[in-house]
Amino acid sequence: MADVKTTICGIDFPNPVWTAAGPGGADAQMLLRAARGGAGGLVAKTISLEGARVPFPNIISPFSGSLLNAELWSEHGYLHFIGRELPKVREAGIPVIASVGYSAEELALLGKELDRAGAVDAVEFSIHYVGKEPENLKRLASALKDNVGVPVLAKLSPAVTDLEAVVRILEDVIDGFVAINSVGPALDFDIETRQPLLGSEDGRGWLSGGAILPVALHYVEAIASLTDKPVIGVGGVRRVEDVVKHLMAGASAVQVCSLAVLKGQEVYGKLAADLSKWLDSHGFRTVREIVGLYRKERREPVQAEARLFPQIDEELCNLCLLCERSCIHQAIHFEDKEFHLDRTRCLSCGLCCSLCPKVALSLVPEKS
Repeated sequence: MADVKTTICGIDFPNPVWTAAGPGGADAQMLLRAARGGAGGLVAKTISLEGARVPFPNIISPFSGSLLNAELWSEHGYLHFIGRELPKVREAGIPVIASVGYSAEELALLGKELDRAGAVDAVEFSIHYVGKEPENLKRLASALKDNVGVPVLAKLSPAVTDLEAVVRILEDVIDGFVAINSVGPALDFDIETRQPLLGSEDGRGWLSGGAILPVALHYVEAIASLTDKPVIGVGGVRRVEDVVKHLMAGASAVQVCSLAVLKGQEVYGKLAADLSKWLDSHGFRTVREIVGLYRKERREPVQAEARLFPQIDEELCNLCLLCERSCIHQAIHFEDKEFHLDRTRCLSCGLCCSLCPKVALSLVPEKS
């Protein structure tokens, strides 16, 4: 089987599928459960000087595979988490990463306490509540980096607009990047009561899970193209193919949160095992071989000399008719179980091919 061990910032991980800072890392018990579930790295829930007062309810699933949450940082104070929870997590025998926030003063103090305790292998800091101005982010990074002796990772928000400026100014201070945090603010409510579904002050929260995968892939690929520092991908993982996409986009490892909340903490080990099988079946021996492969092999778009039209492989087609129903231009129809395409209506959008559950459709150039 392919080898899924990986080394990042000089730290050896048994596999590249980690927990993410969130409800799955709320305390030692949860993190140890994630380790038993096969996680390759344990990222704890973000701590700050004061424990958070979390609203209720604070997590819902607005649609399959995604979460909307009004969670905050850890409910535990930092002294309890560093002194009581993190030492227990060490029993797992795999790398432990603390997550901290938010002001420069808080990061400096938390960095000193973590360094004194010696309970973690790396520290991640979140910019979730501190804006996106590059100079301020550098000040935050320096406040933490100056007070710890372990690698420091910056977890970026999708709210960052001048990504190049942020990456350039941070890469001289930190050891790696994490991308991305949850997306939002986002809102959902009950149409009968007209009341929000989350207990936050304004009913808003942050979106995670499958819905944000393309956003996460964008940030991972963009950051990886700007720096040689490692990037840890997070956001949207539902199956092994999503892990592969993160790695191919340039991530060296992947953090998982929503899937573990929805499916249980055995998902880490299953994803890692499935990754090994996927690598093996595609002729790769190590994880490292596919990191950044999309960036290396992506072709520049070219205007096709001939129009592209969907072509069907009748042996693969199961006659589900999804392509026919989804073609808003009504270019596709079946007659006596036979596929027909009206090329005068087809706009070559490709939606039918992307929806086909059997991959029976593909876009091919028009025959001359």
